[in-house]
Amino acid sequence: MTLAGGPRDHARGRLASAVAGALLVTSGVASTTVGAAGPALADGPPAAATEADAAGSDEAGSDAAGPSTLGPIAVAVNSRGTSYVGFEHGRGVVRLGADGTQRRALPVPGGLPVTGLAVDGRDQLWVDDGERVSLLDRRGRLVRTFAHRPVLSCPVDGGDARRYGDLALGPGAVYVADRCRGTVAEYSRTGVLRATVVLPGGTPAGGLAFLRAGQGRPDRLLVTVPDRARLLVFDAARLGDGARPLQVRKVRRVGGGKRPRPSGVVADRFGQVVVVDAANQVLQFLDGDNEFSLYRTRGVPGRGGSGVGRLRGAAALAQFAQDGSGLAGNLWIADTGNRRVQRFDSGTYTWFARTVRAPDIDPLAAEPEPCAGPVSVRVNAGESWTRTPQVTVRVVAPAGATGLTFAAVGGGSSEPGEPVSVGLREDCDYDWLLSAGDSGVQVRIDGGARDGDVLADRIGLDTRAPRVKSVSARWVRREQRWELRVRAVDRAGPAGAAGAAGRSGVSGPHTVLHAGRRNGSAGTVRVVDGRAVGYTRNDRLLDWVRVLDRAGNASDWVRVKRR
Repeated sequence: MTLAGGPRDHARGRLASAVAGALLVTSGVASTTVGAAGPALADGPPAAATEADAAGSDEAGSDAAGPSTLGPIAVAVNSRGTSYVGFEHGRGVVRLGADGTQRRALPVPGGLPVTGLAVDGRDQLWVDDGERVSLLDRRGRLVRTFAHRPVLSCPVDGGDARRYGDLALGPGAVYVADRCRGTVAEYSRTGVLRATVVLPGGTPAGGLAFLRAGQGRPDRLLVTVPDRARLLVFDAARLGDGARPLQVRKVRRVGGGKRPRPSGVVADRFGQVVVVDAANQVLQFLDGDNEFSLYRTRGVPGRGGSGVGRLRGAAALAQFAQDGSGLAGNLWIADTGNRRVQRFDSGTYTWFARTVRAPDIDPLAAEPEPCAGPVSVRVNAGESWTRTPQVTVRVVAPAGATGLTFAAVGGGSSEPGEPVSVGLREDCDYDWLLSAGDSGVQVRIDGGARDGDVLADRIGLDTRAPRVKSVSARWVRREQRWELRVRAVDRAGPAGAAGAAGRSGVSGPHTVLHAGRRNGSAGTVRVVDGRAVGYTRNDRLLDWVRVLDRAGNASDWVRVKRR
């Protein structure tokens, strides 16, 4: 039985093997040659595009100009104001100091377009190239890399890298807008797929931003869709297969210009959202806490240019944290058509406009995680529950094995499902779709000394959110504190699952209740047997509550009744 709104129907049209519970077998991502750390970027970069060069075109440069002259398409900034700049050419990223001075370039895995860049709280750099996500430490060393799931072939010409694809970070999550398909995926920081959302209309996204909770609103994921001139707003805590946006906002046409083409987007802790309109060469400033209303623009609508502060086909932007420092709120723009990076303050001043070009360096090797160790099978890195039927099965096969045969393990039966035979993969990772009622994956070794041996790993599929049955608070005068009482129940997971097969439950150490002003960050209470009792002297925790089950599904917010 398929899951309505889940990724299975989407996967059938794009990936090999589409039977229920069948293994999705696709080609692997080839590794690239090991490259040493790149030299400092050469002096004398090419001049920015002139008005005559780019007249009549909103696109970023010409392929005929060669990879070294194509403009930047991705940008990120760290806590010291150092910016990282990615290109359609791939292979490496340029680094600029806070004042625009050029620093040594960093190689990145592969030679595909760098469509997404983000910096985490440890100043580590996250890179997306349309097929894989890579993490580099502060010195540029490769920490880990993981492929998009299901494995996706996204060549250089597979999707316009100047228009589609991005990467954003949230608490414990990596969000990826796929360049070659109209989906946004959520991964754990270790690469476990948590959700895949098919965007309305099926067109790829151009930009992503994580907007933290505030003003009575939850954490939100912002998605720009260039071909539809839309800004989609998702509840980040309830991002799951088949999720629908909380809001669909039309990006306004300003100053009588062209049909908007939103590309990059950023959001700060004050709820201010900035969207690049690449068709009209402006930045649009929106109030994220007031229906994303437009309150300001920067630039001359429809009139791009090469002067300082002017834009031409900008593809991405990044923002420094609103931390009260001299860099607070500053914007870095990948000014693609002008082949440069600009840094704006939060007003009208431009700090620098630095011309950049793709570094000519050897890329890092994107070697898969060594397929070594004891013979074993692990589903989703050993997790007990998943919110999406799309899982990754890692199989370390014994020496001499020639193939593997996969089958689903049913929740109510000891008999495995229909077997599927596959060849061995170099990276040991295999895509699999769970069906309703499945409780794990079984793998038989084919060939070699252990021919016929069977290994298995269990995982539960829970796609349904729990429900808060009641919540109340009362003032305990004797103890001079508030008592918060909550009753919640988990619902069955996939349609057709019986009993507890599809329920991860709302009891246990991994289950929490968020309480606060609908922002999921003010406080937590452990839930035991569907009940929670918490105490607080801070009545700010007593406005709204939300419960999460062990699979990570979140209930609706429920207003607290005071007694």
